[in-house]
Amino acid sequence: MTRSPALSGLGLWLAVVMAFTGQAPAAESKDATAPEAAKPVHVVVIQDKAPVLFEDHQIGELAEGERVQVLESREGWSRVRATFRGNWFEGWMRTAMTAPDSLADVGIKIKETRPTDTYKDPDTGRDLIVPGQQFLELKVKLEPTEKAPPRVYFSFHDQKTADLYLTFDRGSKALPYAFVRRVPGVTRPVFERDEKRQVLLLTPGEALIETYVFLVPVRSRDFDLVLKDAVTRVPPPRR
Repeated sequence: MTRSPALSGLGLWLAVVMAFTGQAPAAESKDATAPEAAKPVHVVVIQDKAPVLFEDHQIGELAEGERVQVLESREGWSRVRATFRGNWFEGWMRTAMTAPDSLADVGIKIKETRPTDTYKDPDTGRDLIVPGQQFLELKVKLEPTEKAPPRVYFSFHDQKTADLYLTFDRGSKALPYAFVRRVPGVTRPVFERDEKRQVLLLTPGEALIETYVFLVPVRSRDFDLVLKDAVTRVPPPRR
């Protein structure tokens, strides 16, 4: 069967089903008429090629980092809803292959900072300048607790779906211009400007310090950093 980056074998199966029903199928459950929760619970897949089942058949695979909605949990299994090319589908997967898609159990602190006209590129040592814009470097300390997920997946390639971004001036939004990426075996961190996603490994009791750089218009103010469901005010330097 044809494979896609997120799903294996699902595209053809889903197209056939929708040709007859006009929508993706719902997996079997004890109470198919039960209303969904007002606030959907979302989890993220933490194993690549995680099988998704419909009745006794595997209908596809979900990629590591895929975000899905949990509709029901039962005896180590979760019935999840995911999207594929604008359509949703439901199936069962092992609960152990998922983790909470939340930073509710992670402490977040941001170092005091303010926008600057120039920023020194850590790779080249040259001063970066963008007319009409300023650079805002955020050093973020994450402190996982025992309830924190083992991995956190950030995606910020699209303005509408990004789960890591900066808000300012009561409504304006900026995605990361770059972030510092640590590569195994490489002593010097990489100043990443092309990659638009990030995976963090969290260990309870061990703090992580991550660096993000944003571009904001001159004279912007009132900055908040959004990391999934956590919103943290960026503290300005003390006078």
